[in-house]
Amino acid sequence: MADTQQQQQQLDASYPAPPEYFTLFTDDNLAKLANIDNESAMNDHTLKYLVPPPPPTEGTYSNFGRLWQVEDRLPTLAEQKISQLYPDGPIDRIVELKRLNHLVLFEFLDLVDVLIKDPSLYAARTERIREIFVNIHHLINEYRSHQAKETLKLMLRQQIESKRRTTAAILSRCEDLEQRIVTLREEAAEVKARLVASNSTTTMTTSDRSSGSTEIKSQSKTPLLDSSAPETLPVIAKIAESGLENILYSIQDLKL
Repeated sequence: MADTQQQQQQLDASYPAPPEYFTLFTDDNLAKLANIDNESAMNDHTLKYLVPPPPPTEGTYSNFGRLWQVEDRLPTLAEQKISQLYPDGPIDRIVELKRLNHLVLFEFLDLVDVLIKDPSLYAARTERIREIFVNIHHLINEYRSHQAKETLKLMLRQQIESKRRTTAAILSRCEDLEQRIVTLREEAAEVKARLVASNSTTTMTTSDRSSGSTEIKSQSKTPLLDSSAPETLPVIAKIAESGLENILYSIQDLKL
């Protein structure tokens, strides 16, 4: 009995001491535990604390001197040993919360009256007020699941709106790029038409009349893809047009 009280005092302390069985975690005991099974270790007083307990699957478990429910749910007032001040079954929680709020005001006035007449009787009144507040908090906590659902809905709506704004911005940019591509295509077509017209005209030169022959002087050769040379401009225009088509296909894929 004394050991149990001492252990409870240690657990309730602000800075509890390490449990006494930590001294059993020695190299010899760990080596001994490695050579036997868990069932045999549970029968040995020096080794049973070295075997981790199985995880709890139902009921409650103790952690730092407090009991916790294995199933994460709101404990009832009866489980908390608190008197329930509202009826069981389906109720209008808003009405009950207002009623309990008024009840707190009346109890507070009674507490003030007791403190004036006989201050030694304050304990019962304060306990009554605490009981009412626990009931109010319990009713409010029953809304937590609904609050979580509504919060999740709000987050999903915000994500959808954000994605819609992003999609609209992308589509607007794609339309702008398409318009620029159309403009560039028109300019490329005009350049190509002018090049075809200029290449169709040949420069004819007459040779020395004494020889009686006519020669066509060809223009001097220019480096490959020299933009200043007229014969390379159709190639450049074709490459530019091909690049514009690839950009347009990429924009269409982006829209899809």
